[in-house]
Amino acid sequence: MKPVKLVMSAFGSYAGEEVLDFQNRNQGVFLITGDTGAGKTTIFDAITYALYDQTSGGVREGDMMRSQYAEPETPTFVEFTFSCGKEEYRVRRNPNYRRQSRRKNKEGAYSMTKESASVVLRLPDGQEFPGKIREINEKIVEILGLGASQFTQTAMIAQGEFLRLLHASSKERKEIFARIFDTEIYAAFQMKLRERSKSLYGQLEDNRKLCDHEIQGVQYPVDSAAGNSWEESRGLLETRPWQMLASLDELIQELEEGEGKIRAREEVVQRELEETAWKLRQAGEINRLFQRMEESEHEIARGRKKLQQQKEQEQKETSQLQENTRRYESRMPELSEQIARWRSFLPKYDLLREKQQGAAQARRRQQQTEDSCRQVQKKLETIMHSMEQAMEQQKILEKAAADLPVLEERKKALENRQSLLDEMIQTQKRLNHQEKKREEQREKTEKSLLIFQEKSREYEEKNQRFIQEQVGIIAQSLQEGEACPVCGSKSHPKKAELSEKAVTQQQAEQAKKEREQADREMNLCREAFQKVKETCEKEKSLLERDGKRLFGEDFSPEMILPALSDCRKEREQTDIRLKEAKEQEKQLQQLRETLQKSQQEKERLEQQRETFTQKQYEAKLAFETANQTVQSLLEELPFSLEEELKRYLETAEQEKAGLEREKSQSEKSLQKLRQELARNQGILTEQQKNQELLRQQLTGKEPVDSAPVLEREQQLKKLAGKLEQEKLQLASLKSRNCQARKQLGKLEEQRKSLTEQYELVSNLDKTANGNLAQHIRMDFQTYVQRRYFRSVIGEANRRLVKMNGSQFILRCRELEHLGRQGEAGLDLDVYDLVTDRVRDVKTLSGGESFLAALSMALGMADVIRSTAGRVHLDTMFIDEGFGSLDEEARGKAIGILNELAGGTRLVGIISHVTELKEQMDRKLVISKSEKGSHARWVLEGQEQSG
Repeated sequence: MKPVKLVMSAFGSYAGEEVLDFQNRNQGVFLITGDTGAGKTTIFDAITYALYDQTSGGVREGDMMRSQYAEPETPTFVEFTFSCGKEEYRVRRNPNYRRQSRRKNKEGAYSMTKESASVVLRLPDGQEFPGKIREINEKIVEILGLGASQFTQTAMIAQGEFLRLLHASSKERKEIFARIFDTEIYAAFQMKLRERSKSLYGQLEDNRKLCDHEIQGVQYPVDSAAGNSWEESRGLLETRPWQMLASLDELIQELEEGEGKIRAREEVVQRELEETAWKLRQAGEINRLFQRMEESEHEIARGRKKLQQQKEQEQKETSQLQENTRRYESRMPELSEQIARWRSFLPKYDLLREKQQGAAQARRRQQQTEDSCRQVQKKLETIMHSMEQAMEQQKILEKAAADLPVLEERKKALENRQSLLDEMIQTQKRLNHQEKKREEQREKTEKSLLIFQEKSREYEEKNQRFIQEQVGIIAQSLQEGEACPVCGSKSHPKKAELSEKAVTQQQAEQAKKEREQADREMNLCREAFQKVKETCEKEKSLLERDGKRLFGEDFSPEMILPALSDCRKEREQTDIRLKEAKEQEKQLQQLRETLQKSQQEKERLEQQRETFTQKQYEAKLAFETANQTVQSLLEELPFSLEEELKRYLETAEQEKAGLEREKSQSEKSLQKLRQELARNQGILTEQQKNQELLRQQLTGKEPVDSAPVLEREQQLKKLAGKLEQEKLQLASLKSRNCQARKQLGKLEEQRKSLTEQYELVSNLDKTANGNLAQHIRMDFQTYVQRRYFRSVIGEANRRLVKMNGSQFILRCRELEHLGRQGEAGLDLDVYDLVTDRVRDVKTLSGGESFLAALSMALGMADVIRSTAGRVHLDTMFIDEGFGSLDEEARGKAIGILNELAGGTRLVGIISHVTELKEQMDRKLVISKSEKGSHARWVLEGQEQSG
């Protein structure tokens, strides 16, 4: 990579747009020089920022690089054009910063706005590379073949980077080498081995815990011989697991044999239980026959007793039927005749009800007409009373309405009086204001008079003194022998003298002007005073005129406010009375209308009263006629009410129905009883036959006692339950132990596999992470970095011996000299070729340290280029460090750099050393002013533009 052109705009100390053209200056060694803070390192920062979005030293971020000298409208960006091989690329990048907006705001001013970070990469074919900032950054790394850390170690070596690598501890060098040579992959490999080793160890521990759990779950009977053997072998999991499993198999076999013995005993018990059950069934059958015989005797006795009771009941019910039949035959003819006669009266009750309803309707009409007459009469009385009250109220309202014109006239008079009093109040206020103004103007006038008098006195005094001084002025110009223009004398023995406080003509004229000005101001004040005085007289005259008009000759201004207050109060009272009078007049009109309506209503009600009186008479006559017809019908009927007749009729019919029901029920009950008696007689005969059959079956037999057989059956059942429980217990133990045997077998197979894996991975982990006993603590990453470190030292020594005259070389510390604690492996020593001794690198002097550090940096660059493969860095920038070298060492160092540059590479050096300025022909000079920094090329003593 070679720089072609660098453009910096408002970047760092460069306020405007600065262009550095490397087109014809892209090979050989050149010096970048200038005052401290001028912006030499900023050139490195700009190139690194354009490529990697960070500065060369890593201290300043791109966002911090906005120039403090830049104008608000100047954009901040870096544009870097570089070549890789035969192809040319251009990258333009700007940070986040605040700039002036391109449009004015509502107030017409420019505001500040944020410019977001962006980057553009233009490829050799002129096309822009598509993608976001991260993708473009990755593309640049792909083009250069170097990351930012590798670039700053090989192409842009910032201040302090030399000694940083030289004096770094082994741990710090590991971090640097990991970043530059990408050896993190080996550290990741170490971590993977460590994690895998821990994982396998954890799996082994989990396996052991599971085995312990299964072993704890193995159970056996107390008197088990195989159980005792198991207890002796259960602790052999780690040493002889096969012996432990064999002991467990013996225990399971013992449990199976125990189950077989219990099953044999269960078969014997079961056979005896079956025999006992047969005996119990036989005894039960015989005992049930004897029980049935006993129950049959009881049933026959109960049947005979019940049959006797039913025969007695038959005799009672036969007598009752005969009595009911007699009563029925004697009472029934009379009831039938009475019921028929009462039924014949029912139609007449319908006619009576019709006539009674007619009489009731006539009575209701009579009552309604009477009620209507009373209501009309009541309304008439109410209206007449209301009309009397309204007439009384009318008289009162007519009297009150007569005062309305008087009140309206009084209101108008009070309004005029109040208006005049309000005007007088305003006049009084104006008068008071003018009198105050008059007093102020009088004071001004008196003051202006005093000023005028003072100015007049000063003028008279100065004018008089000026005239007197004229004599002295003339005397000063008199010559002996010349005539005096005043007295004509040619002898001047005693000339008039000038006083020390002489007044000039200008002072006298100025005093006169001041007197005239004071006179004008005094006249103005007098005129203003006279004008205010006339206004006061005018307002006072107006006030007295209105006051005498209202109050007479005894008027005084103090009378206005009380009179205004009284006027307002009287006006308020008049308004209230006037409002009341108007309301009363309105009420009077409404009252007259009400009286007219009431009179019309009265006439209508009187007409209604006459109509209702006629209807009342007609209704009374109709009621009396209907009532006579009802009385005639009541005399013909046996009962006054139809309900009473129906009640007696219903009673007779119920009695008739009761007689019929009693006779029928007695007949049915007697018939049912006789049927039940015949059925029970048949049942008794059947029971006697069954009893005879049972007696024949039990001939020669006796009842059996089954208690001893039942007791033996219970004993056998308990024994069978106990055997079943023992069998289940042994089956449970066997099942649990078989499960444990199965799991332990699987876990043992798994443990063998895990142990083999763990031993392999653990050895690899200890080897890769440097944890092997009796060995140097060096991990895999350090081992790889040590190979790179030796290559860097080899390349460094190739140049170092030329620069220091073969006095010393650098050496990677040997393994046998490394400590066993801490992170060792990349320690650096110095081998003194003169004394043949090895010493620490920190014992080098300042100049020696710089040469060694420069050699290390160049060696690092060589190794990075060789490991990066296709990377061809044809440019190197070195920041400072040459001030600690003497002239000879400096010359050798420059020679090495010239050799490094050859005819194709470009090497730039930043330095303040004066001898370098004189020694090197090509320089990039950085100058700084109040407006920012500028750069210019100086080639062989001739200055050129950037």
